Formats: sequence, C-alpha cells, structure tokens
Amino acid sequence: MKKRLYFAARYAAGHLLVSLLIAGLAAALVFLLWYPSPMAALLNVAHIYSILLVVDACCGPLLTLILAAPGKPRRELISDLSLVGLIQLAALGYGLYTLETARPVALVFEQDRLVIVAKNELYTGDCKDMCPPAPGLWGTSWHIANTKTSLDSIDLSLQGVSPAMRPVTWQKWDWKSPAIQIRLQGLSALSKPSHDKLLALKGATYASRQDLYYLPLVSSKTLDWIAVFDKQGRWLDSLPVDGFH
Repeated sequence: MKKRLYFAARYAAGHLLVSLLIAGLAAALVFLLWYPSPMAALLNVAHIYSILLVVDACCGPLLTLILAAPGKPRRELISDLSLVGLIQLAALGYGLYTLETARPVALVFEQDRLVIVAKNELYTGDCKDMCPPAPGLWGTSWHIANTKTSLDSIDLSLQGVSPAMRPVTWQKWDWKSPAIQIRLQGLSALSKPSHDKLLALKGATYASRQDLYYLPLVSSKTLDWIAVFDKQGRWLDSLPVDGFH
C-alpha cells in the first residue's frame, strides 16, 4: 500500500505541476487580455475562473492519484492518464470558450452612463450593412449610442436589448460630445455615502482634486461602479461606488 501511494503521488505531483502551469497560462489570457482590470471585477470573472481552476487543476491530479498503480501495465497506465488529460483539456477548453464569448468588447456611453457590453450581448439583428467589424481577439472599443426612440428600439429594450448593445446605434467616441459633457459630474457631487466610500478607497489621492469627473459604469452584472476621468477625457480609475445617488 505504501509503495502504491508513493508511486501514485509522484505521478499526481507531476500532473499537478503541469495543470498549474496550464492554468497560469489560461489565467494570463483571461485576466490580461480578455478581462483586464476592472472588467474581471465588474463581470465577476474571478469567481467563475476559480471554479474552473478547482475543477481542472485539482480533479485531474486527484484522478491520477487514484488510477496510478505500480502493478498496472505501462500501456494501460498511459491510456488511463491520457484519458484524464483529455478530459481536463476538454473541460478547460469549454470553460475558456464560455469566458471568451462573454468577454467585454465595447464601452458605450448610453444616455447618462458608460455601459460595458459583452460579446454575447451584442445584437446584430438590425445591422444589415451598417455594423462595425466583428470584435477582435481581445480589447474593447469606445462608442456613443444614439438613443433616439423608435418602435423597434422600444420593443428591443423590453426584451432586454439596450441601445448600447446594438452596434447599429454606435457613433464614434468623442469626449467633447455635448451628450457626454452634460452628464459629467465632479466627484464632490457623489452622495455622502458614496463619497465616503470613495475616500475610504482612495483617500488623499482624490480628496483634494477638483479636476476629476465621473460617469456611472455599469454592466449586466452590476450597477454600482464609477469610471473616473480627468478633464482631457483620460480614464484614470474605476471604483465600486454607486454613481447614481
């Protein structure tokens, strides 16, 4: 029994190291390219990826620990461990595919807020020849949504498709656009609870600055963030502060 455990533990340890290496590479893809900060927090990706990591990086080595035995023929051992590896890769591939289809592809100013639009939220049914190119492999584009009301727009909004999700409404991002400028507010305009939370998060960094502005930053997962800009329109920060009150 002791000999078997030692034999299986060696295989399981090697399997764990390989699994952690692959999981690290996958994490770099997810958190650096698909969901750079603050997108991961806004879309709750860390929780999803942690589940994927536990399933993929832990279950595989555990199965190896169970299946590896010194008395097994070499061919059977290789076959068993290869099957475990294939199952792991299939699970990882499916998980990454799910994360890729839900990654943010656009930041769209809509009426009074900045909306993070995910790839699987894009509605192209009314595009015809007017839509922008399909999203690239990573990165986000910036736009302003034309929110003119029409019967089609109302009908789609009732179905949960906002103007920000419809590329046909997108216009070129322009920080100086009157639509954006009229909605900008200084950080001091935040309600007292939100302002207190802002100072608790950033303290003196923002306490004395009068040249910073914010827009509510929302996604399908959360409404209580703000995007902080300087007066030139550079996006400086994103914070979990309610910008609507």
